[in-house]
Amino acid sequence: MVHYRRIGEFLANRFLLSLVALIILMGLLWAFRITILRTMGDLLIDQDQEVQADAVYVLGGSPIERGGEAARLLGAKKAPVAICTGENINHVLEGEGFLLTDARLSRNAMLRAGADTAAVKELTVGTSTWEEAAAILEHARRNGSDTIIVVTTEFHLRRVKRVFRKQGKGSGITVIARGARSQQYDSDRWWESEEGLLMVNNEYVKSLYYLWKY
Repeated sequence: MVHYRRIGEFLANRFLLSLVALIILMGLLWAFRITILRTMGDLLIDQDQEVQADAVYVLGGSPIERGGEAARLLGAKKAPVAICTGENINHVLEGEGFLLTDARLSRNAMLRAGADTAAVKELTVGTSTWEEAAAILEHARRNGSDTIIVVTTEFHLRRVKRVFRKQGKGSGITVIARGARSQQYDSDRWWESEEGLLMVNNEYVKSLYYLWKY
């Protein structure tokens, strides 16, 4: 009986210690939750410094934000021309009878932001970051570009840079990645909105998928 009592006391003490440790851990996570969440977002943002380039390429998606950033870069004379990519059709607009590709939507957004019509082109290719990267690098090679700026959304930067590094290895083309800030959430406090939560969650899932597939 004494033996069993000691075993019971040992297990009870272990349980109590584990419970205390768990409470302390939960307390620390709660106390540092803002720092942890902000770091989770910051890990996805790998922004390059702006440089002079031969062209700006705008990845498909989020046309208002990305188009606006690309227009700003042209206005700052960072490149003489911008090329908008992406062949996906926006399904919401398709439901209204407008068959507009990502490339066209980004171009339209750039023009509304003040970009020169003659300086904004379309490259209607690509349904994913991987496909667009291949098309962009080939287009840049054909046009003799040695430095290009690729515009995406802030939280996509790390994955986009990895894709271009992998596809552009040995090409001699320097890729500068610039991220456009979202108008739907604050990237410094992304967890406070549904859009920000979805963006960061989806980006981590995509990053794992790209690591596995490519």
